[in-house]
Amino acid sequence: MESKNLSHRWSSVYKAGGIAAFICAIFIIAGIVINVTITLNGTDSVTQSATGLFGELKTNILLGLYNLGLLNLLLQIALIPVFFAFYAAHRHSKVGGDSFLALVLFIIGTSVFISQNPTLPFLELSTKYANALNETVRLSCITAGEAVLAKGGTGPGGLYMAYLLICIAGILISGVMFKGKVFNKFFSLLGFIGNLLLIIYFTGIAFFPDYSTLVFSIAAPAVLFYLLWVTVSGIKLIKLTLHN
Repeated sequence: MESKNLSHRWSSVYKAGGIAAFICAIFIIAGIVINVTITLNGTDSVTQSATGLFGELKTNILLGLYNLGLLNLLLQIALIPVFFAFYAAHRHSKVGGDSFLALVLFIIGTSVFISQNPTLPFLELSTKYANALNETVRLSCITAGEAVLAKGGTGPGGLYMAYLLICIAGILISGVMFKGKVFNKFFSLLGFIGNLLLIIYFTGIAFFPDYSTLVFSIAAPAVLFYLLWVTVSGIKLIKLTLHN
C-alpha cells in the first residue's frame, strides 16, 4: 500500500509538471504574439524610463505590465513544477545527481529572478504616483521607480545572473534528458541549444548593447527551440503519469 501511495505521489508530480509545461508553452506563444503585435502597431519603442512607464500603466496597463516583465515572471513560476518533474523522472537513474543539481540551480536562479523582477514594486509605485497630491511625492516615486528598473534590468547588475543560472540549469537538465532513457534525445538537444542561445542572447544584451541587431536575431530561434522543448517534454510527462 505504501509503495502504491508513493507511486501515486510521483504520478501527481509528473501530471503537475506536464500541465505546467503546457501553461509555459501558452505563455511563450502569448509573448511571441504580443511582440509581433506591438511591433506591427509601432508601440515597441515605448520609453523605459520611470515616467514613461508610469504613463503607460495609466493609459494601457496590460502593455505596461508586459513591458515590466509580468509575462516572464509568470513563465518562470510555471517552470518550477516542470523542473521538479524533470528531476523526479531521473531521480533513480545514473544521472539523478545531475538532475538534482539542475533543480537546485534552477530554484536559486528563479528565486533571484522573482526578487529582482520589477513588476509588482513598480506597479505599487505607479499607484502612488497617480494619486500623488504634490510634485515632491511624484519626484520621489520617479526616483524610486528608476531604482526599481535599474535593479530589474538585464544588465550585469540586474537580472543577468538569474537568467544565467536558469539557462545553465536548462542546459544541464537537457544533458540529463539526453543521457537518460525517458525523454526523446532529439528534443533534448533542442532544449540544450535553446538554453545556450538564450545565454548568448542575455549576455549580448548585458555586455554588448552596440550589437543589439545581431543579438536580437538570436532571440527568435532560441525561443522556438525552447518552446518545442517545453511542449514535447510536457507531453512526455503526461504519458509518464499514465504509465506509472
